Amino acid sequence: MSDAPLPSEAYAAALAGLPRMSTTRLAALLRDRDPRAAWHMAGRESSVSVAEVWAAHQAAGVSVHVLGSPSYPAALAHDHEAPAVLFAHGDLAAVDHPRVAIVGTRRCTHYGRDVARQLGRQLAEAGVTVVSGLALGVDGAAHQGALDVDGAPPVAVVGCGLDVVYPRAHARLQRQVASRGVVLSEWPLGTHPEPWRFPARNRILATLADVVVVVESHIAGGSRHTVDAANDRGRRILAVPGPVTSPASAGTNQLLLEGCGPVTAVDDILVAIGLDVSVAPTLDFRRRPEGDEAVVLAAVTWTPTNLDQIIARTGLRPGRVAVALAHLEESGWVLASGGWWERRAPTRSRGA
Repeated sequence: MSDAPLPSEAYAAALAGLPRMSTTRLAALLRDRDPRAAWHMAGRESSVSVAEVWAAHQAAGVSVHVLGSPSYPAALAHDHEAPAVLFAHGDLAAVDHPRVAIVGTRRCTHYGRDVARQLGRQLAEAGVTVVSGLALGVDGAAHQGALDVDGAPPVAVVGCGLDVVYPRAHARLQRQVASRGVVLSEWPLGTHPEPWRFPARNRILATLADVVVVVESHIAGGSRHTVDAANDRGRRILAVPGPVTSPASAGTNQLLLEGCGPVTAVDDILVAIGLDVSVAPTLDFRRRPEGDEAVVLAAVTWTPTNLDQIIARTGLRPGRVAVALAHLEESGWVLASGGWWERRAPTRSRGA
């Protein structure tokens, strides 16, 4: 190992990883104090090796940024709850683009997942960075959409150490986001996810965002933490309208009642962040179904609908309904799952 002096970031990382070190205490230790001095005050009696901590971060490709240093992102630096130490995997330059946070429930519908992916793709195409939390459901779909195109790099904020993948199902997605953009955390390596860490994480999402878009949210969903944090910071909040019969849209519909702006197309978001909508891709809707297909499509709702309900609503014979549903599924207008049918949000055609 080199005998070269360790950078101040190494001491900051070691402090953050001390047993029972809270973010509040870390911020107090580093306030008006160099990380080396803070280490000699709080950590030198511990068994933690600063050199080993720094080597682990280098091996993991994780950079360390101390509040007040030139490398710390300006988008976070002036927040009253800015993390004292920020860990990053990827290129922090991703934060320099216009940024929109797309958030929503983990228990989203196919409609919510399709809309989140569509908006993520269109925003990235328009040069807007998609910020989200890498969670299951809406968050992951939004990042998938941003990765579908060669557009603005994505930014993710997680509630655990950057070497701890959560949820495990998003291991590949997290690697892709780090490769194309950046994954951020205020927690040191080895920190496991705890339920209380995610509301804390959401304040960082809200701070980074120029606009927060809620795609789907249950009435008491976790997205409300992000909304509250965004309100505290004067960020604009937009919501995607959803079916009044869908619990997954109860929270977003409530936000609309409270005065948040609606999102019916990506242009609504681009206008909200002050971008020229002419730079946005125009959504190319599929050819509208005709005849039996149009009748059957009108009978399928955004929440799961069974075959008997569709037959009753259309008045068509079962055979004609089955044929129409098969065509609608093939063309992407509906999704079939276990004998139930559900509408899908229109997406850009492959040839567009």
